[in-house]
Amino acid sequence: MTADATEDRRIGDPDPRIVRRERKRWLIAVVIIVVVAVPSIFYFSGAYDRWQDGRSLADSCRGSVDTSEVRELLGVDRLRAHDVEVEQGAIPSSGQLHKCSVRDPDAGGWLSVGLDWGSGAAGALHDFNEFVPYGDVGMAIPLGHGWQGVMDEGHAGQDLVATVNMPCTNHRSDPKRSSLIVTVKGMAMRSVDGATQRARFARTTVKTAQNAAKAWGCTFVPGGAIDRVPDNTAHSTISGKARGTCLGIEAAVRESVADSKSPIENCYYVAESSSVHNRVSAFYGPFAPALREQLGYDDEYDPWKPAGRKGDAFWASAQCPSGSRALYITTRPVDHNNYDSDPSEKVEKAALKEFATRSAKRHGCTDLKLP
Repeated sequence: MTADATEDRRIGDPDPRIVRRERKRWLIAVVIIVVVAVPSIFYFSGAYDRWQDGRSLADSCRGSVDTSEVRELLGVDRLRAHDVEVEQGAIPSSGQLHKCSVRDPDAGGWLSVGLDWGSGAAGALHDFNEFVPYGDVGMAIPLGHGWQGVMDEGHAGQDLVATVNMPCTNHRSDPKRSSLIVTVKGMAMRSVDGATQRARFARTTVKTAQNAAKAWGCTFVPGGAIDRVPDNTAHSTISGKARGTCLGIEAAVRESVADSKSPIENCYYVAESSSVHNRVSAFYGPFAPALREQLGYDDEYDPWKPAGRKGDAFWASAQCPSGSRALYITTRPVDHNNYDSDPSEKVEKAALKEFATRSAKRHGCTDLKLP
């Protein structure tokens, strides 16, 4: 048949065998272009990076990180995430259950998310601006809107930290998993209005907390939408009458807005003949035993000893609706040299009584025990 076809071919017609060879060459060339050129276009166009970014965000922290406002928070276009191995130590950091980090691969903005069960709240407390008991820095600003959360703000609103406690209604009988705590820390590389950043950071935190609760099987009652959070009052001294957490303390104070859902509260006050702000604080839910663990005061803060003194610190406690006792503690800063200006025991006890009485009532706690 091939011979007949060749014989029937008219003069000037192409040889079919040559045509077939040319077609094969063109097909091979097309395949090479598809195999080599298309992936190159996919890679160099940035599509590959975006795919990798999306995949990393979906995999890290089981996809808990809500990126809807993280890009605006950090002022970046790209985000890459990865899970983080948490170091074990005498002073744990947040994330003993799980931890991940999100950052802009092209710049320096970052966000870290640490998850802990309520029994591991000491790590979250440590990471909450390293909320050491003997310091003169930091302010627990309530997130409000029904959330059991607080935040603090560092230099120029770029360094932010927030922690949210979510009581798990489906784990009430399990003391280790009675609540899930989410701690978010971040550093934004952009300078915008502080109120805008605080609200955006708070929304990022609670949305991530909601996603984490689903991923780790914690059923809880969420708060409402956050449109704003109170101002950062860590360095704003009130010379007049206090209205928030320091209400009732007659002195120059630094305070935050009082909120019945805030798991941590504090008030700084200037003692008589002193320029140093001493502090009185409240810790609710899992943060009360976490503070005991952080301080190493397990014996002194035993529930059967609900009030007392340890060194320079006085403490009180109250029974709360959650079933646990809240802890109220007075502390003095250690970064000053004028020890003659330290407050008297009478002043400290009076401040503790005023603060604890109002805070306990606000949180629905009873059986207040004072030193």
